[in-house]
Amino acid sequence: MTDTTINAPLITGRVQQYIEALLRRSLADRLRRLERIEQLEKDGYRIIEGGQTHGDEWEITDWRTGELIARGVGGYQGYDEAADRLDPDDKWILHENVDNDDDQEAVEPAGVPDSLADSLQEWLGWANTADEDVATVVGWSVEEVTRHREEG
Repeated sequence: MTDTTINAPLITGRVQQYIEALLRRSLADRLRRLERIEQLEKDGYRIIEGGQTHGDEWEITDWRTGELIARGVGGYQGYDEAADRLDPDDKWILHENVDNDDDQEAVEPAGVPDSLADSLQEWLGWANTADEDVATVVGWSVEEVTRHREEG
């Protein structure tokens, strides 16, 4: 069982505030992106994931359902040909290409040296940085950290 209690933060002050601001920004960006995706879907677009999987093999899946739409060989050319054939109305958008229309200013590392701020951003972005570690550092619950960091 995961310990979900909130403990005293390992780091306090400006570093803690900066990490918290990055976490809040991550959640806000993800929520805006999801709103954008929902609007695109209402407008008749399909959000897909796809590309090269191994060598010249490729696949296209529905981002929301995970449904396999197409799979084949032929590298980028084979992928493009299949996408053109299966999406003649140009209504597919790669998930990674959904713009966020993000006009928010960057989180400023007030009082935190730029080099440390860069390292903290990288640390939060690493897949192997456990939510438990982040929770320990900022003093949040693991659930709250997970909610702010999860991909979407």
